[in-house]
Amino acid sequence: MTAKRRILLVSIVPPKNDCGVRIVMYRQLVERSPFELHVASNAHFVDDALVHTPLRLPYFVDRVRKSRFGPRLAAWVIDYENFVWPLMTNTALETAVEDFKPDVILTLAECGLCHVARKTAQRHGLPLVGLFLDWFPVMKGHYGHTSTRPSLSRRFCELYSVCDLAFCTSDGMQEVLGPHPNSHVIYPMPGRHRVPEKPLAPSTGKFRLVYVGSVQNFYGRMLCSLIEKIEATKDLEIIVVGPNADWPQQILERAKANGIYLGFKEPEESAGVMASADALLVVMSFESEHELFMRTSFTTKFLDYVAFGRPVVLWGPDYCTPVRVARKHGGAVVVNQNDPDAIISACRQIAADAAWRKQLSQEARRAHQTLFNPDRLQEIFVSEIEKLVGSRRGT
Repeated sequence: MTAKRRILLVSIVPPKNDCGVRIVMYRQLVERSPFELHVASNAHFVDDALVHTPLRLPYFVDRVRKSRFGPRLAAWVIDYENFVWPLMTNTALETAVEDFKPDVILTLAECGLCHVARKTAQRHGLPLVGLFLDWFPVMKGHYGHTSTRPSLSRRFCELYSVCDLAFCTSDGMQEVLGPHPNSHVIYPMPGRHRVPEKPLAPSTGKFRLVYVGSVQNFYGRMLCSLIEKIEATKDLEIIVVGPNADWPQQILERAKANGIYLGFKEPEESAGVMASADALLVVMSFESEHELFMRTSFTTKFLDYVAFGRPVVLWGPDYCTPVRVARKHGGAVVVNQNDPDAIISACRQIAADAAWRKQLSQEARRAHQTLFNPDRLQEIFVSEIEKLVGSRRGT
């Protein structure tokens, strides 16, 4: 048996089977396990199944972050992580490289730690592979002072240019980052969902719209506006699954009490909820401050949904990549109006037209079998890394 390639993943978050970029990396690197994996991260996590090297900030900076002054100095601490920390040689990471002897350093492209990975790869003559899954420089919590965002975006692009191999989460990400000799689009890896053969039908008799994913920030604002509209109808219902909703207290309490908001569920439980849907909802922000993020990101839930063969309703602006993909390849009804009433109208049209409903289901299944096929996506990921290592070693 051929030995697996050794991959050192340097990431601000570990691969984890929950949501966001964590679940994408988990599905590619842990669930399918194509490589021997070592994770180096500054995140605090415990996972006995993963070989892990913790990367810690200098003692004084870490103390400041955890002190009562931490919230007031948070922007300065993040600036330190993004601009000063990458200038230093990280002893723990150096030890991990020397002990593990990786074939490749794989890093999640963001604002700080990825640049530590970049310099470590250069110092050891190792190929650098970048995962460009979100435009982190414009995401709250990943930049310190707002004035640093332009320089962080420039460095994000510079990292892309020096990567020996780059994986972009969408066509939009690849377009905005620009030309690269070894860049590939891999949509976020869908999960291995067990679709129930006989899902439980909604007991209310209403048309059920289901959303599974992030429920915070702009996602939460859009969901809340839709929930309030659907609550006023007699023929529709919405079920929302996702962790840590930051909704107004009154809406949150009512949604929990009425069985609208179910909180976080493990993938197996989420699959049962999705299988009970008459349609599945994808949400992308219309807010102008998030335009770059929408142009470059690609929501994982779209790929998860199509495996269930249910009509998909994609609520987002024309410029976001999922809308562009859906219009080109099918697989979803596009609602490009920033108005929850437009979603209600689309649901009622799907409910009233059996032939259209069947067509939408067929489009979803076809997307799962072709463009979003997880085996196809994983093959690109693994084969391109194998090619890179082979070209370096002449094997």
